[in-house]
Amino acid sequence: MIHTIPYFDAHCDTIHRCHTAGTLFRDPELRAFYDIAGNLRRSGGHIDLERAGGFARYAQFFALYQSPRLVPKGSSMPEQGVLLHQRFLREMEENRERILPCRTGAEVDEAVGQGKAAALLSIEGAELLDCDIRRLDTAYDWGVRLLNPVWNYANRLSGSNAQQPEQGLTAYGRDFLQRMEELSIYVDVSHLSDAGFWDVVRLSRRPVVASHSNSRAVCPHRRNLTDDMFRAIRDSGGVAGLNYYQHFVGDDPTMEGLVRHVEHFLELDGERSLCLGGDMDGCELLAGGMRGLEDVPLLWQALADRGYPQSLLEDLFWNNLRRLI
Repeated sequence: MIHTIPYFDAHCDTIHRCHTAGTLFRDPELRAFYDIAGNLRRSGGHIDLERAGGFARYAQFFALYQSPRLVPKGSSMPEQGVLLHQRFLREMEENRERILPCRTGAEVDEAVGQGKAAALLSIEGAELLDCDIRRLDTAYDWGVRLLNPVWNYANRLSGSNAQQPEQGLTAYGRDFLQRMEELSIYVDVSHLSDAGFWDVVRLSRRPVVASHSNSRAVCPHRRNLTDDMFRAIRDSGGVAGLNYYQHFVGDDPTMEGLVRHVEHFLELDGERSLCLGGDMDGCELLAGGMRGLEDVPLLWQALADRGYPQSLLEDLFWNNLRRLI
């Protein structure tokens, strides 16, 4: 099905899922989750290029991510980072007629102008760089534009939303942030502790990004943003990406429940600060009855049915994130 809508998404875990597919897990839930993955061209997960081809324009931030629990014996997180990046490059090469790796907005425009998808890189959890400032140069060479200092575990940079939430940026974390900014890598505060978030807001000289975080006022989960956090992101010139994962949407994981997050952010003057960061291939069940990329137009339609103009929808689905890069 060909859709006439654009779609620019700030976060997915598709490269991780492709990289991990085929691993023999003892845990039946892990085995079931990863066994349905495939490759970027065609996958049993949430995202693949066959479905991406249905959009008028499609751009995607692909996160390099690995759970510490899934690191094979004898390997390390930095080694996993290299392997994930190699997998990304292989998928780009094998599908070069459909997708192009991009670093800048101009390159995104060129890719979609050729009728191809645009791929950008992020890193979810600085453990993939061994939390080493010197390795940020490697991330820059890879073309990384977004970087989460932490995933769910605290590290030498900061506490996380799930572990040591009272810990903000360490002195080393502040130096790490400064070097990121020198390299034009945006700090991604999704997963960061509340204390770390406010340290970033206080210290950052560039727009702040929460690539996949919803409203804590609508769903009181620690992974979501308070109203003051969203306002701080808005005032920095940054963006927050709407997360489709049912767990972060709340007790009403219907499309109505997902739209409630959109409308709350819009009430906070978020017309230019809200984008989409579905967390696809990083979670199990999506809200609103969505099965994957093919059902994103359901969100567009739900908002259109509520009377939101096309210009606003194009900002949410494309322009706000495109403007940032």
